[in-house]
Amino acid sequence: MEIEVESEILLSTLNELLPKYGLALPIQPSTSSITVAGTISTASHGSGYQYGTMSSYVRSIRLMQLNGEEKEYTEEQDQELFRCLTCSLGSFGVITRVRLQLAPRFDLELNRYYLTFNSFLERFKTHYSSSDYFYYLWYPHTNGGLANHLTRVLPRNVPLKNSIFSRFVSWVRGSLIEHYLLEFLFYVSLLIPRLVIHINRLYLELYRRPYHEIARCDRLLNFDTPIIQYAMEWAIPLDEAVTCLAELHQWIEEHSTRTRVHYPIEIRFSCSENCSYLSPCFERATCWISIGSLRPYGIYHSQRRLIFQEFQKICQRHEGRPHWAKEHSLTVHNFRQLYPQWNLFHEKRKQFDPNDLFINDYLQKIFGST
Repeated sequence: MEIEVESEILLSTLNELLPKYGLALPIQPSTSSITVAGTISTASHGSGYQYGTMSSYVRSIRLMQLNGEEKEYTEEQDQELFRCLTCSLGSFGVITRVRLQLAPRFDLELNRYYLTFNSFLERFKTHYSSSDYFYYLWYPHTNGGLANHLTRVLPRNVPLKNSIFSRFVSWVRGSLIEHYLLEFLFYVSLLIPRLVIHINRLYLELYRRPYHEIARCDRLLNFDTPIIQYAMEWAIPLDEAVTCLAELHQWIEEHSTRTRVHYPIEIRFSCSENCSYLSPCFERATCWISIGSLRPYGIYHSQRRLIFQEFQKICQRHEGRPHWAKEHSLTVHNFRQLYPQWNLFHEKRKQFDPNDLFINDYLQKIFGST
């Protein structure tokens, strides 16, 4: 089952339209307020060890080149070129249309429970492989977090809670507690940094009771934060993940008196894939680790740079590849070592854009001078 869509359509729009035709996207990134072109150009991911990034579900791409010509590309026509286009960082041309592989419509059954960080690492494979989708929300400075197991189930007509009371409870939880109060508390923590530890503990306590829900897939896999934040995320080879996470935990604990990390650290999973040369999951099963630095009322968190620098160093020691759409300081010299087909990708890109007209400052750092 496939669908062809315009590249600028939001995932949120597809999530509303597809169920009407008995269809669904196979995976969901943590936010659906992004375009199809954006998700595939950066290999955005969900969290299921059997599932790839959004790039792996692309079946054709229609591209407008510098001369204004539009052409459709498939893997059957040119495998090497197609594997460049499915995660191109916008460097080949303007994507106008995309054909995506879909799944039959499904709902998800969520079982969420408190799990200590040490227990999570001890039974790491059991957790990530025992359900269709799994992610762990780690609350730094608490040695605990929330394990989220999600299993595909047949779609059902689950009535939305729409009473005045249920809407009020939803507002209290989703807006008052998770947004307004949290933003205010983190604002105060800019003045009193040690409060971060207590905020993390408080919010873990609020959600540590077991929770069960059945709902449409995107409603359980999307978990946007309403507070502006910086984010850094790394794709770690699955067989390096436990060691990497243990090292990160040790660094956080050893420096907790002067460095406080905001909750949650998101830990998610993707399978190995070979359909996109620049996918961080290229030829290796992956554990994604994401750290956010919240900006209450838009105010900069002074410890962000130190935290991100140390996080990057740890991930680099474990052969990590950064998420293309999030913060990192790597350059072309690093990427040549991380991606086996880097030179091939660069050669193909130059055929489409010999004068680097599609290269902005960020891509200049990635691709280097020519």
